[in-house]
Amino acid sequence: MNKTVQKLLSQIFLTVILLFLFVLNTAAQFEEGALVKGNKEAVFLISKGKACWIPNENVFNLLGLNWNKVKKVSDKDLAKIPKGWIIVKGRNEPLYIIESGTACKVTNASTLKALGLDNNSIWSVPDEKLAKLPQRPLLVKGSEASVYLIHNSKACWIPDESVLKALGYDIKMVIQIPDKEMIQIPKSQLLLRGSSDKIYRIENSKRRWITGAVLFTRLGYDWNSVLNVSDIQLKNIPEGEPLK
Repeated sequence: MNKTVQKLLSQIFLTVILLFLFVLNTAAQFEEGALVKGNKEAVFLISKGKACWIPNENVFNLLGLNWNKVKKVSDKDLAKIPKGWIIVKGRNEPLYIIESGTACKVTNASTLKALGLDNNSIWSVPDEKLAKLPQRPLLVKGSEASVYLIHNSKACWIPDESVLKALGYDIKMVIQIPDKEMIQIPKSQLLLRGSSDKIYRIENSKRRWITGAVLFTRLGYDWNSVLNVSDIQLKNIPEGEPLK
């Protein structure tokens, strides 16, 4: 074997070794449970091959993580990792998806699966710490403009942005899910109740009082589908004619 061939083989061998070490290093950076950050301040927890954003210190502490274990990685490598969600639960259900530091309620694991989000890890956290996070219902949409509020395993349609804002929510709070899941999840009318016994149906951007239990039953509604809101949220929605 001449020297030229030997030199070429040595270069190939060295290249393979360096590539192998690079792959090992990259894999170690993004192993299960790793904490990483790019050039920006955002910290991600690697879980099931996904980079799950930890939005603030409250969520970081909720998960019992250690700041000293956060490793710096290149933005290029971080961008290659698909994004996931931080999903938590206390001692019992419901589950909560953490969105921008807020705990968004998901009824149970079946609902999580129906939404196509069951391929994310679920972390058990102390109830007392979970209670300190601001909470709200989960808001979802498919590829179309319609926004739904998830309540008791059903998707309640929010007819327009004025109702969304009246309830104190913003379009930026809405999570997009695949159309396949959006089509399959059971739908429900948006039914609201404040501090009184009156139940309202949201229709044409107005709240219409359902005047009695007999009518409520005749309309085919489920008492468990009624969402309790504050009186301020309720009054933000203009009142229409009662349903009789």
